[in-house]
Amino acid sequence: MVSTEFVTKILEMCPSLLLQVNAKTEEEEIDLESGLKPEWETLQMTNYENNTALHEAVRHKRFHVVKILTEKGDPDFHYSAHNLGETPLYLAAARGYKDDSMVIQILERCTSAAHEGPNGKTALHAAAIACSSSTVEKIIEKKKSLIKVTDQHGWTPLHYAAYYGNDVVELLLKGDRSTAYIGDKDRRMTPLHMAAGRGNLKAMKTIISNCPECYELEDNRGWNVLHFAMLGLDEEDLKHLLRESSLIRSLINKKDAKGNTPLHILAATHPNYYIDYSWGDMEAVNNQNVSVLDIIIYGYSELEKEIQELSKDVGKGNQYPKGVIRLRKGTKIEDRQKEYLSAEDEKETRASHLVVATLIATVTFAAAFTFPGGYNSEKGPNQGTAILYRNPAFQAFIITDTIAMTLSLSAVFIHLFLSTKKIQKSEDLSIQLLGIALIITMFSMGAMVIAFIAGTYAVLAPSLGLAITTCFIGFIFFLLVFCVLRLILKSE
Repeated sequence: MVSTEFVTKILEMCPSLLLQVNAKTEEEEIDLESGLKPEWETLQMTNYENNTALHEAVRHKRFHVVKILTEKGDPDFHYSAHNLGETPLYLAAARGYKDDSMVIQILERCTSAAHEGPNGKTALHAAAIACSSSTVEKIIEKKKSLIKVTDQHGWTPLHYAAYYGNDVVELLLKGDRSTAYIGDKDRRMTPLHMAAGRGNLKAMKTIISNCPECYELEDNRGWNVLHFAMLGLDEEDLKHLLRESSLIRSLINKKDAKGNTPLHILAATHPNYYIDYSWGDMEAVNNQNVSVLDIIIYGYSELEKEIQELSKDVGKGNQYPKGVIRLRKGTKIEDRQKEYLSAEDEKETRASHLVVATLIATVTFAAAFTFPGGYNSEKGPNQGTAILYRNPAFQAFIITDTIAMTLSLSAVFIHLFLSTKKIQKSEDLSIQLLGIALIITMFSMGAMVIAFIAGTYAVLAPSLGLAITTCFIGFIFFLLVFCVLRLILKSE
């Protein structure tokens, strides 16, 4: 008898099978013990996602179900791709499971198992991305022809292994060395270019040792592997590569389409790297007549911009999800970018502070001529004076309002000088003045709140309860300031 557990599992994976119409009439009996061939056709059916039972078993990592489906099913059945273009074999390889038993099971039991994945990828592409050595080895053993298959971007599995820097590069090269010479469709980048641009020294050494002839290949801009290595490798790795590989060292004076040598690239990104510059020509000039020494001393914005764009370029079809090259931390370009962003942030901060200071000055100036309680309109020496000028609360209002206006105008004055080029050149002075302006503005805000409380109390004194309530609400501002400052100090 067929295991009820098996049937339960199948129904869990594909509940839509309950709604399928039986192909046989009610009078026909099913001899379960004689095999599952007629009924197996049902399990080859797909659900609304175009998934077969095997798709679902692989997706949910149910190896025991995969085993049953592949061992008792039709070995010649061609499992096609579902709606996302993934076959069961591709799914198993792409998941990167530590246990590669599902891939092995499908390869050994399903002789006609399809290997396709989305965008022209195969199961070997997926295994190379997932960095599964045993899976890659098994797929090569069964379907060696997949090594040279390119996806829609012209990437072989070796391209993916080199780009993501995993440990299956050597396995792929042993399967077919010719893939090291294939350039992609977008930039004609070889796996060696990708490994260098992403800073994967181990993958670079593996490719060079197996395919030394590919070191001279260039991409569509004329960049060789050393152009990319100058960007992707850390200082110690770069020194090691130049010392140990005479082939790579021989490329140091090779120019790209714009006349830039690898040393031009290094000077634009890491002018302080302590490599042996005697290996190359420091006086070499590009098409713009700019030498390596010129770039070290003065910089070269055109080349820096080109490199910055490469670090962000993901290609026409997002084939370079991490950029064409890896822009290392601490590069000259990155430092300049940070300085630019810092300057922009400081400019926005100054603008917002100036708006606040100007608003306080405007409000307090107007309040000084609209006294609470009004003016004395009776003719005599006191005509035009404030009615409440003898009231202590009114006096407090006048004093604090004057303080608020004076402080806010002082802040505006400081911001006026912060906009001058002379002060902007001095970063320390600019930061100090900005800090002083911020403190002054904060004190002016406090004085303005006190002026409001005092003025309100002066006119509401006859209604003591209302006056006290208004004062209490106003003082909530200082409580809020205290809480915010305490939170800021704690975070530091």
